[in-house]
Amino acid sequence: MKNKKYIVLLLIITSCTFSLTGCQYKSPGIDESAYVVALGIDVGENSRIIVSFQILIPSSFSGEASQSDKSIVNSVECTSIESGINIMNSYISKEINLSHCKAIVISEKFASQGISETIFTLMNDVQIRPDCNIIVSRCTASYFLENSKPVLEKLTARYYDIAPTSSEYTGYTQNLTLNDIFYSLNSYTENAIAILGGINEDSNEIPNNTLFSAEQDSSYKANETPIDSKPNMENMGLAVFKDDMLVGELNSIETLCHLLIVNELNTCVLSIPSPFVEGDTIDIKVIPTPSSKNKVELINGSPYITCNISLTARVLSLNETSVSLTDENMKKIEKYANSYIEYQIEKYLYKTSKDLGCDIDNFGKYLTKHFATEEDWKNFNWIGNYNNAFFNVNVSTSIISGNLLIKT
Repeated sequence: MKNKKYIVLLLIITSCTFSLTGCQYKSPGIDESAYVVALGIDVGENSRIIVSFQILIPSSFSGEASQSDKSIVNSVECTSIESGINIMNSYISKEINLSHCKAIVISEKFASQGISETIFTLMNDVQIRPDCNIIVSRCTASYFLENSKPVLEKLTARYYDIAPTSSEYTGYTQNLTLNDIFYSLNSYTENAIAILGGINEDSNEIPNNTLFSAEQDSSYKANETPIDSKPNMENMGLAVFKDDMLVGELNSIETLCHLLIVNELNTCVLSIPSPFVEGDTIDIKVIPTPSSKNKVELINGSPYITCNISLTARVLSLNETSVSLTDENMKKIEKYANSYIEYQIEKYLYKTSKDLGCDIDNFGKYLTKHFATEEDWKNFNWIGNYNNAFFNVNVSTSIISGNLLIKT
């Protein structure tokens, strides 16, 4: 009995000794890692791709709560993302860490050749977070990263976090992630989209075009706005994919129409033609209501899509001729708002259907219930049939009396 106690005690001591020994593998510490805040993908000249890494250089803390950080951009031409990471590890003598990557920037040239392999590779990387934003750049991805500098933010990582959220109050872009585009690329009911990005240049001027004034300020895409500033990142519009290849772009008003249809718009400011002064505009703050609904039917084999959109709005700008708003004048504004928004949505829908042949509003999901099996739905080829669609758009806008000058 006594011998058994000694044996048990010996086993306990032995197990504890082994548990206190160090592991042969040691994960890299902070000083041994290079943290990538954004990744860029371009078409290579001699190899398949050029991978650019925007690497964070954390600032030192000397008693202050926070300081601005800096970043550098290094690029490598390689055959794959993984081989590019391996080469960069050797060059910088630190291990690339993608766990803090906020954005994947893909150039238009690369996106037009197909992105499925890139997206699937990134989704398979355990370090990349699925909520990382996907941006299609109208310039090279490396140039985009080199000119993406925080203006009102001290931290570069925070800057990439906040930039896409402007969609919540402008409607000019959409907060789209790696997970979103991965799902869409594998879907039989919708096509994929990504944030459209660019670099604002000092040379941008107001284009001399034939748009009437209500459309002009909402007709821009990334890197087209006449903003007087140093070159910097600009996200405006959407990049549209068919299968996995880039086939078109949406400007800001088209993006706003998309968000209205899919019920992902919080609020926005919209300029509509004035019912009181020819050639003038009235600015309204638009707030969608939950009662907006879409309906899809098959009529003689062609999709017939109805969009019923309900909005509330406040008038923001008036001139001296319409400063006193009676109930009659408010009804006129509602009528003009309905007509203008219906026109813009119909124009957007026929562009996606006839010109691009892409359903980015996921109308296909409303038809799946009419098919007995998934195989039947695949054979129907919804994306191929979407270019035969017809549309019926109904907009109902209710002007709220708040912030108005009412005639007494």
